[in-house]
Amino acid sequence: MNRPLLLRKFRRALLVLILSSSPWLGAAEGPEPSLAGLAGKLSWKNLPLSWHVEGGRQLKISVGKKTDWFVDPFDGKVSNSAPILLFAPGADYVLNAKVSVAFHTKWDAAAFMIWADDHHWAKLSFELSPDNQPTMVTVVTRGLSDDCNSIPVSGKEVFLQVARSGNTYVFYSSVDGHEWKILLTFSLDTDGKQMVGFEAQSPAGEGADATFSEIHYSPTKIKNIYTGQ
Repeated sequence: MNRPLLLRKFRRALLVLILSSSPWLGAAEGPEPSLAGLAGKLSWKNLPLSWHVEGGRQLKISVGKKTDWFVDPFDGKVSNSAPILLFAPGADYVLNAKVSVAFHTKWDAAAFMIWADDHHWAKLSFELSPDNQPTMVTVVTRGLSDDCNSIPVSGKEVFLQVARSGNTYVFYSSVDGHEWKILLTFSLDTDGKQMVGFEAQSPAGEGADATFSEIHYSPTKIKNIYTGQ
């Protein structure tokens, strides 16, 4: 009897059993997430450490270190390692959610991502600034990334909204989910298929946990760009 071989097989089987029975699925195993009210199938671009959907309407993502999306405008270095849970929306739509982040280190964040390819994407990010201030940040990448720190936020949660009207996107934030402030209006300048979804990141830290709740998707054109309604 080869006892070391049997022991290795037993340990491997035990690990598979633990992962398959845990509500926090090991990212490489288990079914794709399902969230109520979203269009089509959800799929991961880059896998998180773990994820969990609660009640079909709340998504929790746990990420590890050196996870980010950014194309450095100085040297062109591409960072494309952060997990994004994506779906294919309609031609016009509005997506919003309440977002909370267990901030630890600068640039820890949760974000809405619009993604066409590694050089055509945008994120609406609730992020910890280098001076330890939770902040709304927008990044648009058309070849290289821009980067704009916007409104400071009190506390560790905020509401995010993205609206698409034709080829134009509008990013919003809100403290209560009712009164929206426009942060940015833009287009991606690409004919590629433009997905949308949920991202979490920890570029400089050891990891971060993000929660998206009160998720609402409407496959219709926004009625009033200026009020976000």
